[in-house]
Amino acid sequence: MPRTVIAGDFGGTNLRAALVSETGDVLVRHEVASTPDASPEQVLERIAELLTHVRDRGAQPPVAASLAVAGLIDAEGGRVMVSPNIPAFRNLPLTAPLAERLGIPVSIENDASAAALGEHHFGAGKGTRHLLHATLGTGIGGGLVVDGRLYRGAQGLAGEIGHVVLDPAGPPCGCGARGCLEAIAGGVAFGRRAQRLIESGAAPILAGIAADRPATAGDLAEAARRGEAAAIAEIRNGGHTIGIGLGSIVNVLNPDAVTLSGGLLGMGDLLLDPLRAAMASLAYGPAASTPVRTSTLGEDAGLLGAAAVALAG
Repeated sequence: MPRTVIAGDFGGTNLRAALVSETGDVLVRHEVASTPDASPEQVLERIAELLTHVRDRGAQPPVAASLAVAGLIDAEGGRVMVSPNIPAFRNLPLTAPLAERLGIPVSIENDASAAALGEHHFGAGKGTRHLLHATLGTGIGGGLVVDGRLYRGAQGLAGEIGHVVLDPAGPPCGCGARGCLEAIAGGVAFGRRAQRLIESGAAPILAGIAADRPATAGDLAEAARRGEAAAIAEIRNGGHTIGIGLGSIVNVLNPDAVTLSGGLLGMGDLLLDPLRAAMASLAYGPAASTPVRTSTLGEDAGLLGAAAVALAG
């Protein structure tokens, strides 16, 4: 029988886990609500119970487990240094106590890096040797696969493409720098763009959608779908900016392909067409033909990314 692994995908709303086969089939899945105010001990116990529940529902024992978590991850030390989604994940050792509880090896990985390996193993990057993956959501993250293996860098920070600086005089970023790709064209930045459009009076449809509350990237996308020219222009401009950032990275890494995932893909070709064009215009020589593909993993991207890390371990 094919090997199976336990995969965990831990976000701010839900803790999700699944039993996944080495061919990428999700055999068992379960999720519980996240509790942001829980203590580290309570979070650890909740995770252990979730993973044990999944393990015990499988037809055969899993060979390993891996957890995908947003934030700064010490993969070698098996701990979360800090996570924006779960306050208890601060310098919290996870892998050792969970391995003792489950009786199998447990690893941990940044969620965007795990997504890169998941796309490489099971998704839009399947068949590539070198892959650049970008997650386009509230922020912008990424991961790198080099020679078929996840590349983490010296301190585990490789793939933080959202913090490539495009404009040193640009808007402040949560990382402390200014003009990062994420600060200019992440989901939060799109929300700020939308709010400025409303305040300028240039987007009456958008103003109606976001009445009495701050505008979001989703509002901007909805206004564009309704034909608002100013909203369409903002999305296209953001896509162009992301393409410039990706093109610069493609020139350094020369991957076989670039894969994309995340909520901003809901903006469709309004975002993707200028993204692809900008990337191709900036990429050097034959790198200009590097394909850009959208994720094929859907809602299971986090789980399959974690499974890929466990299988590669």
